[in-house]
Amino acid sequence: MVEPRVEDIAEKGESFVALTSSQAARLQELRFCRVSPTSDSGIWRVTDVTRVGVVAIDHVRLIVRPKTPLRSLIFMASYSGLQAEVDDASFAFEADQDLPAALALALVQAVFKATARGLLKGYVSVEETGTVIRGRWDIARQLKARPGIPVPVELTYDDYTEDVAENRILKSALRALVRLEQLPRRVVDKLGPLLGLFSEVSDLRAAGPVLLPAESRLNAHYKPALRLARWVLEATSWAHAEGASSGSAFLLNVAKVYEDFVGRVLQATLHPEGFDVDLQVSDWRLDTDGKIRMRPDIVVSRRGRVVAVADTKYKVWGANDGSPPNADVYQALAYAVTAGVHEVHLLYVSGDVEPRRYEIAATGTAVVAHAVDVSGGPGELVGRVRELGVVLTASCISTA
Repeated sequence: MVEPRVEDIAEKGESFVALTSSQAARLQELRFCRVSPTSDSGIWRVTDVTRVGVVAIDHVRLIVRPKTPLRSLIFMASYSGLQAEVDDASFAFEADQDLPAALALALVQAVFKATARGLLKGYVSVEETGTVIRGRWDIARQLKARPGIPVPVELTYDDYTEDVAENRILKSALRALVRLEQLPRRVVDKLGPLLGLFSEVSDLRAAGPVLLPAESRLNAHYKPALRLARWVLEATSWAHAEGASSGSAFLLNVAKVYEDFVGRVLQATLHPEGFDVDLQVSDWRLDTDGKIRMRPDIVVSRRGRVVAVADTKYKVWGANDGSPPNADVYQALAYAVTAGVHEVHLLYVSGDVEPRRYEIAATGTAVVAHAVDVSGGPGELVGRVRELGVVLTASCISTA
């Protein structure tokens, strides 16, 4: 067996990798980066990377490593606002693993923990044809399917079963990992026995993004596993959905993981204080005709009035003591004008950099840039975002 040749691709900036023309074309088909030729034959420039993970094309293994520490990334991906407490459970995997292996191991452990008391059960509406009355006789369906024929009868009833949406999602994610070529054998060996738990669960039939079931007291213990499962399904199905014709890929949108984590922590933090936190608001328009659409990541409101707007930016900011990119500031200013707020906050990924405030004299508004350190333990990550929640709502609380 030929060992694959490993090539590293930088998440930011540009990388130069050795590929055939066919391999370069297939990499471009995945649409997560830009691939362009160089003056050197067989060497290709890779830029504009929007995903991290692993792509296998022929005997080449291309790795895009996230700049976010793997331990932090796995925790952010599994975080649920319903968690009773923050602990290190999601970090119990080998820190030196690449992203697919780390996420797979985290999912395995989360599923074991979620199903320790058995699979979740719930009531599912069932429609079937039978000879013995069970549940409700669906007369309308009977007349449509068999007019004038008394048996068999069309029945509708609620069945208490393990075949619920939560279990279908977990099963689908585990099966997706089994099929993934990039996983080490020791990881795949852990997936097989775990899949046996879901033998009575039907396959997930979902077109488009996976929607998690509504959070409740009954499924709260499933939430970290479900959130990891959703990211696994997104990473393994994205390349196919984008029309790739060949190759094997595990590509995760880390920017979305970061955005989702920050938003959910703010929801869990601010809701008890009387604030509503809406994520990815899609009905904002900048112009009076409603043609210029805007989609702020985080909108905080109280009693129906917007009090704070924030946008997550999966970019490193502040390393060279520079200001945020102009385009980000312009975007923030548009949010401020539309919402009628005095401040808009930009939440970058970086280290220990103090927030900086940029006053816009023409509009009387300010853009505040923050650097959110995503290193450290789970408690530290959540604590930093909770502190942001206090900052976002400080002016509203002071005038209340």
